[in-house]
Amino acid sequence: MRIAIINTGGTISCVGTPLAPMSATEFADAAQRLIVPSIHAEFPTIELDFITDLRFAASAQGTLDSTNLQPRDWCVLAERILADYNTHDGWVILHGTDSMAYTASALPFLLTSFAADGSPTAALDKPVILTGSQVPLFIEDAADGTLALRFNTDAFQNLCAAIESAAMQVPEVAVAFRGRLFRGARVLKTDASQDDAFDSPNFPPLATFGINTRTDADLVLPAPDATIALSSLGVRERVQERLVHIADRIDGAAVVPLSAFPASVTPGGPSFLAQIVDAIVATGARALVLSSYGAGNFPSGNADDPAQGAIARAITAASDAGVLVVNASQVLAGTVDDAVYAAGSWMHAAGAIGIGDMTAVAAFAKTTVLLAAEGWTDEAEGTQPSARDLVPRNLLGEVTPR
Repeated sequence: MRIAIINTGGTISCVGTPLAPMSATEFADAAQRLIVPSIHAEFPTIELDFITDLRFAASAQGTLDSTNLQPRDWCVLAERILADYNTHDGWVILHGTDSMAYTASALPFLLTSFAADGSPTAALDKPVILTGSQVPLFIEDAADGTLALRFNTDAFQNLCAAIESAAMQVPEVAVAFRGRLFRGARVLKTDASQDDAFDSPNFPPLATFGINTRTDADLVLPAPDATIALSSLGVRERVQERLVHIADRIDGAAVVPLSAFPASVTPGGPSFLAQIVDAIVATGARALVLSSYGAGNFPSGNADDPAQGAIARAITAASDAGVLVVNASQVLAGTVDDAVYAAGSWMHAAGAIGIGDMTAVAAFAKTTVLLAAEGWTDEAEGTQPSARDLVPRNLLGEVTPR
């Protein structure tokens, strides 16, 4: 079994003071010396292939702290996975924790395609596992610059869990972190200081690691039929063509997250939050992902007549201008249902799309990819469905069907 290791940067591959990412080559050399012998002893049938020639344009050495990863970098990762698809059995992506949930949410939609009814026309049949850590994998000797493996850290544990997950051949994009394997489009970073940094509030782990690894087969996406699996050359070529289309347009698919907050409103007058919405639209944003209160309530600017509030009018105007407005919740767990309260019921008429229990992070990534995919055509599939139609639908287990 051949598993590719892609090091994007992030804490797991950082050294020095202050911490900065190692180059992919430096990391691969250290890993081959200090880690691979132990992994081969545990998994003798696994061959690890460290990818050292993948580079992100924004970095002189090719790797990036995940704080600086951009949507176009999601495409770089997806392009490499597709290019090497027949030569590897799985991928482990080492990633900074800051934006790992975004990448894990975007990759599933870059590596698949869908018909107008949301059914898959191309699907992953191999695992793509992301992981990272809260502390670095290696420590550098201040005197001579030599590297050693850091003792008893989450970095080595998470790397081993990710490799084991790839060997399990779960046909999904997933995140391995602190003894659990999560669906990528369900995960959130929930702690900046502890090893147990990620969780999936609205969906159980796909697997747990311990004395015995336990996989919940009922939760894992089923392996696709051979007619739509990426292992089929014709299917993969169509997805590669779609990805070229997306990569060319993703910088223009500007999606802006906006959280509800207690903003000042003058009755019948200006609203700071309404002005923010107007300004976002004026910059050319293609979509707004609103992180509403609770079950989908967003300040309207008029408690007695929500539809006439300045904020509600701004959101309606944005929707009328063609901006996709997505209604998510800023609460970690639970479901958006804007029909429950009058404080949120105006949003449907304003053009906002409720997304159930999908995370705001997944909504951002999914909306970005689907907007960039619009306009792509293929003789076998026809025109790519609109983002408005597909964003609220359950495509890859990112939202619980209603």
